[in-house]
Amino acid sequence: MKASTLDIRKIADGLGIVGSAACALHCITIPVLLVLGATVPTMFLTDESFHTSMLWLVVPSAVVAFALGCRRHKDRWVLLLGAVGVVGMVLSGTALHDLAGETVEKLVTVASAALLITAHWRNFKLCRADSCPS
Repeated sequence: MKASTLDIRKIADGLGIVGSAACALHCITIPVLLVLGATVPTMFLTDESFHTSMLWLVVPSAVVAFALGCRRHKDRWVLLLGAVGVVGMVLSGTALHDLAGETVEKLVTVASAALLITAHWRNFKLCRADSCPS
């Protein structure tokens, strides 16, 4: 793998892990902060622009990282976990709230983020192994 391709994939995996973790933390911390009475600092986090921004971070980084990594190591688990995670994240960030309610939206977001983090971590580990030389 060329140095520039390797760097792009590492950055994409890193962004994907950070973005997925941020989505999960967002869904977990907002209800807790609201219960604790910290409504003013959380107002900007409940805005739809946050969800849209996170999708613009998570989805492209996942596609780039998994495409570059899977092309080399051909691990189907990375592709499957990543695809399910991306679809879940897009659904929860766009239509799931209106279709199934806020609780289902949050559960799907956290589960999707966990799948994406797992896929990015596996992709990262496989690309550092001998099966995906740099």
